[in-house]
Amino acid sequence: MIRPAELILPELRTRLSGITVVSDVTDANHRQFPLIIITPTGGQRHPKGPHSLSLPNISMSTNSRVDFADAETLYYTALDALYDMQEDQKVTSKGWVHSITELMGCTRANPLFEDTWRVIGTIRIGLRPNKTTI
Repeated sequence: MIRPAELILPELRTRLSGITVVSDVTDANHRQFPLIIITPTGGQRHPKGPHSLSLPNISMSTNSRVDFADAETLYYTALDALYDMQEDQKVTSKGWVHSITELMGCTRANPLFEDTWRVIGTIRIGLRPNKTTI
């Protein structure tokens, strides 16, 4: 089973150079903005291949020190990168993204950090490993 972070984070870091993409909030001394935080929020395994195929949900939080509009733009830029991953069907050492469904679109959220703006969204990512046994 692929963990979403194993596939999504390295690819987003490559596609969004200059933007910090993490799965956990770094300590204050090392935190850099703009910042995208990707965390799992549930989902399901595929009934035809429960040991290898999954449809996890992720929460994507985008954080900016500039203003709210910048946080929104960052969200849409990251979402476009995820859709590009689906369209490209690029196979990595872990597998690839075969589908994307935005479950909850760009939503204003309380900031996690002082003097920042934040938006969140929930996205279902269809992950397929390199080798499956269906």
